[in-house]
Parts: sequence; C-alpha cells; structure tokens
Amino acid sequence: MSQQKVDRYKEEKANRKELMAKEKQKKKMTRIGIWACIALVVIGLGTSVGISIRNSHNRYLASLPDYTRTSMVVQDYTGITETETAAE
Repeated sequence: MSQQKVDRYKEEKANRKELMAKEKQKKKMTRIGIWACIALVVIGLGTSVGISIRNSHNRYLASLPDYTRTSMVVQDYTGITETETAAE
C-alpha cells in the first residue's frame, strides 16, 4: 500500500509541470470565457438602451410640425375669403 503511494507521488512529481500548465491554461480559458460573457451582456444592454433612446427620439421628431411643405393650405372656416360672385 505504501509503495503504491510512493509510486503515485513520483508519477505526479514527474508530470507536475504538465499538470500545472494544464491548470493555468484552464484558469486562463475560464477567465476569458467569463469576460466574454460579461462583455456580451454589457453590449446587449447598451444596444437595447441605445435603440430605445433612438426610437424615443424618432417619435419626438415625428411629433413636431412639418414646415417643409411648399404650399400651406389654410382652411376658410369663417368664409372671409369666399368670393361673392354667386350673390351678385
């Protein structure tokens, strides 16, 4: 039993550099994955907020009066501008 423990320890000691390199690689990839997920969430939230602000601004601009028409049509509700050709 003791000899098995000694053999296992020697094997672990012989492969320690490779095991440490694998662990470092795994930790590094985990950090990269976590930061990538965080970046995706932040970008998604930023995009949704930006789109919401843009849509709100577009609705505001659409609600403003349009002064670009070349001919302004004014309704004559009081009859002031009517010609009296029919009464003559």
